[in-house]
Amino acid sequence: MTRMMVAHPRPLLVILLQLLLSCLPALGYSSNRFFYQDILNGNGNGEIHFNGVKLHVDSSQPSVFALRGSNATLSCRYWYEPELSSPRRVRVKWSWLPIVGGHETDVLVAIGPRIHSFGDFRDRVHLRQDSPGDASLVMTELQLNDTGRYRCEVIDGLEDKSATVNLELRGVVFPYQPPHGRYNLTYHDAQQVCQEQDSTLATFEQLFQAWEEGLDWCNAGWLADGTVQYPITKSRSPCGGLGLAPGVRSYGRRHRHLHRYDAFCFSSSLRGKVYYLQLPQKVNLTEAQQACFNDGAQIAKVGQLYAAWKFMGLDRCDAGWLADGSLRYPINNPRRNCGPMEPGVRSFGFAPPHHKHGVYCYSAVVVFPYQPPHGRYNLTYHDAQQVCQEQDSTLATFEQLFQAWEEGLNWCNAGWLADGTVQYPITKPRRPCGGLGLSPGVRSYGSRHRHLHRYDVFCSSSPLRGKVYYLQLPQKVNLTEAQQACFNDGAQIAKVGQLYVAWRFMGLNHCDAGWLADGSLRYPITKPSRNCGPLEPGVRSFGFPPPYQKHGVYCYSAGMQ
Repeated sequence: MTRMMVAHPRPLLVILLQLLLSCLPALGYSSNRFFYQDILNGNGNGEIHFNGVKLHVDSSQPSVFALRGSNATLSCRYWYEPELSSPRRVRVKWSWLPIVGGHETDVLVAIGPRIHSFGDFRDRVHLRQDSPGDASLVMTELQLNDTGRYRCEVIDGLEDKSATVNLELRGVVFPYQPPHGRYNLTYHDAQQVCQEQDSTLATFEQLFQAWEEGLDWCNAGWLADGTVQYPITKSRSPCGGLGLAPGVRSYGRRHRHLHRYDAFCFSSSLRGKVYYLQLPQKVNLTEAQQACFNDGAQIAKVGQLYAAWKFMGLDRCDAGWLADGSLRYPINNPRRNCGPMEPGVRSFGFAPPHHKHGVYCYSAVVVFPYQPPHGRYNLTYHDAQQVCQEQDSTLATFEQLFQAWEEGLNWCNAGWLADGTVQYPITKPRRPCGGLGLSPGVRSYGSRHRHLHRYDVFCSSSPLRGKVYYLQLPQKVNLTEAQQACFNDGAQIAKVGQLYVAWRFMGLNHCDAGWLADGSLRYPITKPSRNCGPLEPGVRSFGFPPPYQKHGVYCYSAGMQ
C-alpha cells in the first residue's frame, strides 16, 4: 500500500503542470493583449522567481514643467541589485491619473520592441530607451489636458515596481464671465466656454499660483475638480470680509448640473502671435472678424490675448474686439489713462456688436529651415528673402525662431532671419553645433553683410486658406508628371511652406515621400511610427532627387477648406 501511494503522485503532478501551462496564455495577456512576463524569463524549468535579486524603479524628476505644444520627457529607470549577467525582458507600462482626479488610464505599454499607445496619447508618446533600463516616456505636442500624475510601472514575473512623475503646464489663469452675465454657468458650461477661448478649466494648483502672483477676483468660479473658489489678495467686505486674511476662498464642491457660477480658465503658451490690427477707422464686430481674415489671421480669443500678455509682453492701451464679442486690452507697463496702475488684461465687457472699436488678431506661424537645391550656405540675405517668398513664406523673425526652439526645433545649419542676423536653434548640444559645453539655445553669428555673406535661411508660414493632400495615383511620377497630375486634379503642386503649415496646423500625417514645387522630396509626420523616420513629429526631407525619378506628389488646393 505504501509503494502504491508513492508511485501515483508523479503522473498527477504532471497533469497539474500541464493544466497550469495551458492556462498561462490566458493569464499572461492583459485586456490590451500585451504579454505579462511569466515563463519567458525563467531558467528553462518554468521558474519565475530569481532569489536574492531585487528590482528597482525610480525617476530622477518628481515634477516636469512644460508649455502646450512643446515636448516633454518623463524620466524613469529600472535596474537590479545585484546586477544581472544577462538582460531580462520586462513589461513597461505608463499610466496617467488626471490632475482633476478620476480613473487611472493607460498611456503606453511596451515589451521589448513592441509598443502600443492608447486613447488621446496614441502616436504622441514613445519610450526613449537611450540606455539599458531606460523607460523614460517622451511626449510630443503637449495638450492642455495632459497635466496630471504619470506612473511608470515595470513588471518582471511576479515583481512589480513603479515610480511617479507629475506633469504640469506653465500658463496663465483668468476669470471668465459669459455675455449673458454673472453666475450663469454650470460646470459643463464652464468647461465649454474655457475650451471656446483656447483654454481649459484651471486646477486649484494653477489658481493658487495665480493668486500668489497677484490675481485678485471677487466672483466665484468653477475649477477643474468641480469645486468653486476665488482668489483674494486684498481683503474687503464684499469678498469674505475685512477680517479674513488674503487667500483662495472656497465654496467647496458644488452640484455640477444645478449650481451656477463663473469660471477660471487656464491657457498655456501660443504657437502664434496676437497683435492689434492697425485700421484706418474703427469697425464693428463683423467687420473686425473680416479685417483679421483679410490680414491672413483670425480674430483673437480671450485665452490667446491673456497668453500674449503673459508670455509675449503684449502691451496696448487700445480696447479691441475679441472672438467672443468682448472688448479688452492688455497692459504690461501700467500708465495713466490705461486703467489701474498694475499689469493685467482690462475688460469692458460685451459691447453691442454694432459699436465701432479696434480689433486684436491672432496669426499662427510655423518656422522651418530651408536650403536651396544648389547646396548649403549659398544664399545672400536677398536670396533668402526670395526663396522664402517662393515657398509661400517670409523670413522668420528672431521671436518666431526662439519660439520654434522652445517647441523643439533643433537645426545645426545657420540661417538668415528677417533682421539681417544669422542664427540657428539647438535643443541638443553636440560637438559640431557650438560644442557639448554650451547650453541649449539659439546660437547667433550676429548681423552679417547682406550682399557678401551666404548662409541658409529660416522661413515662417501662416495657416492656409486651402488644403494640402497626398495625391493618390495608380503609379509613381516624375517631377513634370507630378505638376501635371496636381493640375489635372484641380490643384497645384504644393510648396514647402504649405506642407509645413498643413503638418503643423492641420495634422497632415503621411509616410509617403512626395514631390514639392521646388523639386524637393518630403513627407509630414504628426504621429511618429516605426519605418517613418525618427520617433518625433516633423517634416522629413530627402533633398532634391533627379527630376526624372518616380515618386508621389503633394498638391495644394486653395478652394478646399
